[in-house]
Amino acid sequence: MRAREQTSRHLLLAIITTVSSGMLGLITVAMGWELWTLPLMAAGCFSVWSLHIAKLGPDIFYEDLCAGLILLQFFFFGVHRSSLFDIPAVACIIILALFSLNKKWILYVLAALYVLVLVYHALILHTISRDIGFQDGLRLGLGAVVTFCGVALAGYWIKQRSIQRKWYDHVFAELEASGRQNAVFLSNVSHELRTPINMVIGLSEVALGKELRPDIQADMTSIQLAGKRLSSQINNMLDYTEIVEGTLKPEREEYMITSVLNDVITMTALQSNRNHLEIVFDIDPKVPAVLIGDAEKISHVLKILVENSIKFTEEGGVNVRIGYRPEHYGINLIIDICDTGIGMTDSQMTQMYDDFYQADSGSSRLVGGLGLGLPIARGLLNAMGGFIHFESKGHQGLHAHIVIPQGVADDQPCIVLDHADQVCVACYFRPERYSCDEVRGYYDSLILNLLRGLGINGYQTHDLEGLFKLQRSHSLTHVFIAQSEYEEDRAYYEGLADTLRVVVIAEKEFTLDSGSKLLIMHKPFSALSVANLLNGDLEARGFAESQAAGRKPFTCTGVRALAVDDEEMNLVVAKGVLGSYGIEVDTCLSGKEAVARCEAIPYDIIFLDHMMPGFDGVQTLKKIRELLSGAYQDLPVIALTANTVSGAREMFRSEGFTEFVPKPIERTVLERVLRKVLPDRSIQYGEDPPERDMPEDEEPAVPAEDGPRAPDSVPVPAERTEAAEAAEPAVPPAVGSGLPYDRLARAGIDTALGLDYCAGDEGFFREMLRMFCAQSGSKKAEIVSLYEAADWTDYAIKVHALKSTALTIGATALSAQAKELELAGKRGDVDFILARHAALLRAYDEVCARLAGI
Repeated sequence: MRAREQTSRHLLLAIITTVSSGMLGLITVAMGWELWTLPLMAAGCFSVWSLHIAKLGPDIFYEDLCAGLILLQFFFFGVHRSSLFDIPAVACIIILALFSLNKKWILYVLAALYVLVLVYHALILHTISRDIGFQDGLRLGLGAVVTFCGVALAGYWIKQRSIQRKWYDHVFAELEASGRQNAVFLSNVSHELRTPINMVIGLSEVALGKELRPDIQADMTSIQLAGKRLSSQINNMLDYTEIVEGTLKPEREEYMITSVLNDVITMTALQSNRNHLEIVFDIDPKVPAVLIGDAEKISHVLKILVENSIKFTEEGGVNVRIGYRPEHYGINLIIDICDTGIGMTDSQMTQMYDDFYQADSGSSRLVGGLGLGLPIARGLLNAMGGFIHFESKGHQGLHAHIVIPQGVADDQPCIVLDHADQVCVACYFRPERYSCDEVRGYYDSLILNLLRGLGINGYQTHDLEGLFKLQRSHSLTHVFIAQSEYEEDRAYYEGLADTLRVVVIAEKEFTLDSGSKLLIMHKPFSALSVANLLNGDLEARGFAESQAAGRKPFTCTGVRALAVDDEEMNLVVAKGVLGSYGIEVDTCLSGKEAVARCEAIPYDIIFLDHMMPGFDGVQTLKKIRELLSGAYQDLPVIALTANTVSGAREMFRSEGFTEFVPKPIERTVLERVLRKVLPDRSIQYGEDPPERDMPEDEEPAVPAEDGPRAPDSVPVPAERTEAAEAAEPAVPPAVGSGLPYDRLARAGIDTALGLDYCAGDEGFFREMLRMFCAQSGSKKAEIVSLYEAADWTDYAIKVHALKSTALTIGATALSAQAKELELAGKRGDVDFILARHAALLRAYDEVCARLAGI
């Protein structure tokens, strides 16, 4: 598609060509010239307009066609006796009309045609001869001078414009190069800042775990919050540099929009709501269930805009509304984010699209401290083919309107209510307690959209008497009330819960009495929460899980699990963490060995790495499902993966996995999965988990040479070559129980993160550090070997493993570098790998050297 200015110029050319043809046609008829040329002129005009309207052919062809038709008309006009002295005027008009094209060949052809016409008049028509009068000769000479001077002057200005254009192109190229250099600088600075920032966050986390005076504890909390804020800004800098460098490429993967929305809801729920804002998440239930696009980038955009709406709204609330519009390519995903915050003036609105813009010296409406929020959001949307538009009425809030084209993989509604005809809902909210009319509109709109979209009977009342009337006149099944309404008459609602499902919409700090029959729906209020509750799927928004989380630690005694991963450290972590729940764990390093073990041993659950060289997780899963005539068809198989983008759960389920757990393993996620996939009899609450028995010199299991090893056999460390042993740094033996947290933090290790991944066990964490160093030589040799062989597929798998193991010990900077190379390997970006490979190895060596020194 042509640019707007190019299209305007072509429209002008079409008009000039049409006017020229029309004038020449009138002259032809009036003067009695060759009438057979009229259809040719009409055909030329038709061709020009057809190409312009259909936007066919390259731009240069269209411009040359118009210029050629006008020059032919000039020649036709000039070869008649009566037009001799009018030729210079027509030539000058053509020069002015076609000057904007900056084409010297037009001037040369025009001059040649003028000479040719004069020769034709002299030799054929004999209008130019020795008998010509003085006045006619003078007119003819002046006409020639004017024509050739006009051609020369136009040529001079075209040359000057070409020189000026080259200078502008040169300056623009320098500016682009400067922008890229700045982006590279920001990227390098960001990477360099990661290590000290991680040290600040890690040390503050360790200090907060000790007994401190209240004033010191408050100071350490402030330090930790400042470190996390700066870490977030560093991540924004990295995102921004990726956008500026033009390396941002959106994915085209299937995902569920409800997963994206749930991510944003979870992020919002974890934030502090000091101003007690009413945050509402509304979604059209008819939005297609499975879309095709980049869920991670959409989630990032939503988080940026929602976070800033919350930050700059002191009173009232924020409303997020997701809808859609069908298109021939799928849908346009439409997202509207409204707030009652400080808004923006017209002058600020005109500047807000500039990079690093902030509304004033003290705050910025849509960006963080660096002014990068909006450029990042806009860059992500542009990469996905979408756009964002803002509206604000002075200081009366801001409205962000987002449109993103998406494909559709499943056009079924994203929210479906089972037995909608059996549900009758009443909502009781008193509008006067809301300070803003907009907030009342947010809640009314969500309720109305949900009732219409799900096709259920629902009624809304604003006083208690209205609720009484609804009870008498309708067969209600659910009643939704606000926290303030519940606190006014607790006894009434507790009694009402004997016959109906009564749900309290409450702040996240609010709790019910232990004997209460009511349900709590903690804010932020969302359509997903309501739909899941009506469907009875309470775990989808964490109702049952939030109750279970408050109980004592649970055990899974009697459960036997198989952990499969090609990386030894991940197996040690899996065995240690799962063992802390009383689970008996077997391990193996390949998919083929996992299949062999499953043939010989009945397992209750399998944890399977999704990304392994050779026999990957999906192939292994299919083989296991086919074993023993389908005996493992219903066995819970959990995907272990470091790729945790929104929609990952749906993707793994489509491959046949029961659930997924991100690597490094996080206990909260693991507990959720265990409670979900294991039978109730396997979960024992109220018992402390048994102590994990892990000798200091224990090594992970390795594949047996002659079939699967017996489950009770002692793990034997894999033998290493002398070269590999020589390349590995010396590691001090794991003795003692205390860890040098301050030295580890200075080495760039986030000890709090590492301990969390190791179930809080210091001995386990020490073992992970030892193993990371001990295996560095052989792991590095594998990466180098694949790099030299240009095997980018397996190279991506190996740096993927390094990303996971580095994050397990808290080496976040090294993990981030490995992630960049993993993504480059997956997309086949060889230039990026060649440029960053050496830096990764240096960072790997530096981390191991520091750990060895400790």
